[in-house]
Amino acid sequence: MSITRAIGISLIIALCAACACAQGEGQRLNNFVVELADVDLRAADAPDAVSGAIEQPGWLFISLSGEGPASATLSAGGEETVVLEAPGETMRYVEAGEIELWVTRGEGAELERLILRRVPEIMVYMYEGQNQGSPQGFLTHSWEDLDRWILHSANLIVSPASDAYIPYAQAWHERGGRWLVNQSMSQFRDETFDAAAYWAGVLGGTVWDGTIHDEVLSQDRPHFGRYAEGLARFMEMPESEGKTVYLFCGGSAAIGDPTLLDFFTPTEEAAFDGERSIRCAPAESADASARQMDVALEPGVEYTISAYMKTEDCVPGTYSGVFVIDEGWHALYGRLAAPEGTSDWTRYEASFTPRESSNGLYQVVVIGPAQGGMWMDAVQIERGAEATEFAAGEPNVLENPSFEDGLVRWMRGSDDENPLRDAVVEYKQAFAPEIYLHEQATEERAQAMIDSRLVRLPESWSRHYPGVGPRSLIVLSIGDCTLRYSNDQSPSVNWKVLMDMQMHAMAASENGSTDLRGVGFWSAHYGSPEAIRWYGALFRHYCIEGSRERLTDDPYMLDHVANAGFEEGLEGWETSGAVETVPVAQMLDSGRRGRYSAVPEGANVLRTVRAEGGAANSFAQAVRNLEPGRLYSAKVYCTDPRYSDRLIPAEITIEGGEALPEYAWDNVWVSADNETRWTMHQRVFRATADGGRLTVGDVEPGEVYWDFVQVEPFFGEIPGSA
Repeated sequence: MSITRAIGISLIIALCAACACAQGEGQRLNNFVVELADVDLRAADAPDAVSGAIEQPGWLFISLSGEGPASATLSAGGEETVVLEAPGETMRYVEAGEIELWVTRGEGAELERLILRRVPEIMVYMYEGQNQGSPQGFLTHSWEDLDRWILHSANLIVSPASDAYIPYAQAWHERGGRWLVNQSMSQFRDETFDAAAYWAGVLGGTVWDGTIHDEVLSQDRPHFGRYAEGLARFMEMPESEGKTVYLFCGGSAAIGDPTLLDFFTPTEEAAFDGERSIRCAPAESADASARQMDVALEPGVEYTISAYMKTEDCVPGTYSGVFVIDEGWHALYGRLAAPEGTSDWTRYEASFTPRESSNGLYQVVVIGPAQGGMWMDAVQIERGAEATEFAAGEPNVLENPSFEDGLVRWMRGSDDENPLRDAVVEYKQAFAPEIYLHEQATEERAQAMIDSRLVRLPESWSRHYPGVGPRSLIVLSIGDCTLRYSNDQSPSVNWKVLMDMQMHAMAASENGSTDLRGVGFWSAHYGSPEAIRWYGALFRHYCIEGSRERLTDDPYMLDHVANAGFEEGLEGWETSGAVETVPVAQMLDSGRRGRYSAVPEGANVLRTVRAEGGAANSFAQAVRNLEPGRLYSAKVYCTDPRYSDRLIPAEITIEGGEALPEYAWDNVWVSADNETRWTMHQRVFRATADGGRLTVGDVEPGEVYWDFVQVEPFFGEIPGSA
């Protein structure tokens, strides 16, 4: 091969972590991707090298297109690595510093284009193909399937910490990727646990690039100082070289939610006690709450909560005011509702007796009005059936109860000192904030939810917590089918559109964050093959190609069948035989629906009863608004009165479509309590007309409950991807 370096005329580029679109800093394609170089190698004066400086560690996407013998070499960190040995693409993690990328042309090579982009970290959580699966509860995807469906657009993989995964991690490293092992957080809560020694033992001398821990919760806050100290000691050990500790963050405990600072403001303009109160502004939902966490109350003992409130043109929302909850919000106590209209400082009080909380602690929650203004001051919780004169100390169990120290102790870590957050930033480790969003009844509500949690929250981190953005890899949900965890909970909503809306908001919102570490999902064992493929397409579209346009223009609400959950009885359905709708309340244990289960959905289910030797029962409906030639799936769940673990057969026919049996799927899913089981049937067809007919019937004698009939566009294999 002849080598062309052309350093004298190389394209010099300034490569930075979160650069604006200034000249010389690359072109920002979207909030995730900055294009650093796009060289037409067919041009007579085309340089064969690009160089510049990386200001923050991160990922590069390198693509070399064309025909014939050629390679691409990356110089970074004082080392030269051949990253491509033929036209193709790769991703490489580089530390801050000078880099250079050059092309080596072989004889007769006809090269077309060299692309260099700054891209986010893209996590696949997780590969478990070497573990024995539990098909009723979890899915196990093979390495070959993941490689075909998504690994082309990922650079970070998580697996269990088992030697069986070492060969896969080694092969992934050769492709330029990084590999983490999944670990628990539970042992960290033991006061005698040595976190530094633990990390050194798991990571020292291994192929693993880091650990990811499931998960930091509000109950960990008292331990943050100890966690931070352990992280500091680990970073002084030689075993930490090149390793990264990732912390899953459940809720806002680990980082804090500074968007709350926009809704709760300490003010000296109005106060009942001392010099300050807080002004509570209207917010979109009860998620915007000021909370004093970790309040120690004794179960079975009577307490009284009291607070002073004043209002101005106040329209209270459902929870406006102040109240007490247990861990997980399973119980609510002592609610003091905000007064309507305009009122001066008035004291409100209520007595309550808490039941036992799962972690032994309680939270005091303040929520603002739906409209207008509300001020709060002098909040007190004390033993006894009546409120005594307000006191900043005993008998009041609350800290900073009249907001003299601003929002300290009231903002779930948003305004408090947070040694763990500081340590993660200082030592360049990583947070993995879990933001799992369910389907909403309307697209408008879904978009408001997405804007709140995936746009305003990360942007607020950047404003209030310097350094947190580059340490934060946002984790979305992939769950779409299992009873243990599914965000696809409405048969009338297109789950894939909701996922597209989330990625689009993060990538393209004008006020979105541009300094996030990356994005990923949890967890592959809750995602169908279709979901894995869809995430592969989303990652490619937004995180590598840098698109600002939506991947799909499909509507959020599905309109192919009506009354998909039987909430209007049998309206829209044609039935044959013993078919009726019944309330979920009539099912054993009222359906035993888990918080994250797709079924039973709504208040009703359909029931068929087939006698021994009797004719089949069926229910059918016209399918509308199909696009001829496009793939669609038809899905339905069913169970019997005992939620038995057998697969309950069903006869499913689709007129107006060509069946694709390779995608047919019948599976029994078990809920998180290991008691409730439902059979899921899915059929995929290619529409041959703009309408058709779906018929579902029972197959054998007995009583069967049916729910969640869904017809939606299907994302199949991309031709030629095998």
